[in-house]
Amino acid sequence: MLTEAQLYPYQKRGLRHIIEHPNAMLWEDVGLGKTAQCLYAVRELVDTLQVSGVLVIGTRRIVESVWRQEAQKWKETRQLTFSLVRGSPSQRISALRRPANVYLVNYELLPWLEIQISYFWLRRKKYPPFSMVIYDEITMLKNATSRRTSSWLKVLPYFSRRVGLTGEPAANGYKDLFGQFLCVDGGARLGNTLTAYQEAFLTRSGFQQFGWSVTRTGEEKIKQRIGDITLVLSEQDYLDLPEVHHRVVWVDLPPKARETYDRFEKNFFADLDTGASISAPNQAAKIGKLLQLASGAVYTDEQHNWELVHEEKIGALSDVLEEAAGRPLFLGHTFIHERERIQQAFPDKPAEGKGAVFLSSRIGEAEFQRIQTRWARDQIQILGAHPKSAGYGLNLQQSSARITAWFGLPWSLEQYNQLNGRLFGGHRRKGESSIVKILARDTFDEVVLDRLASKIETQDSLKRAVNSYRRKRNL
Repeated sequence: MLTEAQLYPYQKRGLRHIIEHPNAMLWEDVGLGKTAQCLYAVRELVDTLQVSGVLVIGTRRIVESVWRQEAQKWKETRQLTFSLVRGSPSQRISALRRPANVYLVNYELLPWLEIQISYFWLRRKKYPPFSMVIYDEITMLKNATSRRTSSWLKVLPYFSRRVGLTGEPAANGYKDLFGQFLCVDGGARLGNTLTAYQEAFLTRSGFQQFGWSVTRTGEEKIKQRIGDITLVLSEQDYLDLPEVHHRVVWVDLPPKARETYDRFEKNFFADLDTGASISAPNQAAKIGKLLQLASGAVYTDEQHNWELVHEEKIGALSDVLEEAAGRPLFLGHTFIHERERIQQAFPDKPAEGKGAVFLSSRIGEAEFQRIQTRWARDQIQILGAHPKSAGYGLNLQQSSARITAWFGLPWSLEQYNQLNGRLFGGHRRKGESSIVKILARDTFDEVVLDRLASKIETQDSLKRAVNSYRRKRNL
């Protein structure tokens, strides 16, 4: 069993940051142990009566599979009690009324939770059983105008302590910061309205001026305003880890597939060899279809029926699997037909430890644990996942896997980094590892690759700026 003495120095720094700042933001790379840091902070704050209880908000997978399990690993946090708020409305209400140190709820329930807090406690001039909130992956609240965020802001003043956790604070640019800080400090640093934030720090940019980018003076002001409560913990600053190599495996579309791709890109319409046809009503839909064609198949209707166009990426995946030399392979994908095609090419054979198994949000907790156990024992050859369903709260580092492969890249840097972090994040990395991207040459795959690179530079620049400010101020 682990003890507090085994916390790394950077973890103790994160712990003290939470305790010393009633409003705290932790930008921490995947795998650095932010859950353990928070649990020790919770234990101290509860023991010293500084908080009555703690509400942890996260994705469904995180609240069901991470916090309680992590608490049991550490000697000093095993005594914390938990109440998981899920199930039917009556089951959720019972969970809210159950005495506990920590209440766990997923982001989708925030509008419902705001109503319960207002009805059961605030209107009766009583306080809820929790006075501290921890947002695990606070980027889920980046949209300040969403129903989820706006409803939650109604009860925010009743929480005396608020902690935001994420490793991807600005995966889509500085515009994402406003909602996150609003839910931590109530608007004290970046303002109370999105419009005012945009006018003060951002400028219109991008296609037809629909996007937003930070101004030079805006970047400096944001750094100064958020630097006092924002702690950046990056693995390259605190850990001496084996390198992760990035590599692109390029495939070329066969002649017929190239002809179909080029025709569709030019005309928004194309006939397939099977007699089916595909069309796109606008540019965004066309780009989605082009990415599918690059992947090797395309949907022909709204029911997700698809037609095969080529198998070049399946062949490339076989080559990457061969390079793994018997080790398991973690695989990210973006389309349903990719999962179905990969399962056809690599059928699951549990007795032999061969084939592909895919995680999804529809998998129950028992099946999820069985898959994790098989993976840890190297009994799964390919473990695949869409980044939305497996990007948070999943630890895959117990296996001997050293490669994460991408069958097609997501537009979201947050999803990309989160899924990579499932295998490579933190101090448990063993040996040199690789991230392999299987992409089709001269297709929109190249555009997504370039866009991710641009987003990485923007976010890294923000983290460096905040770190520089804190060092200058001796924070």
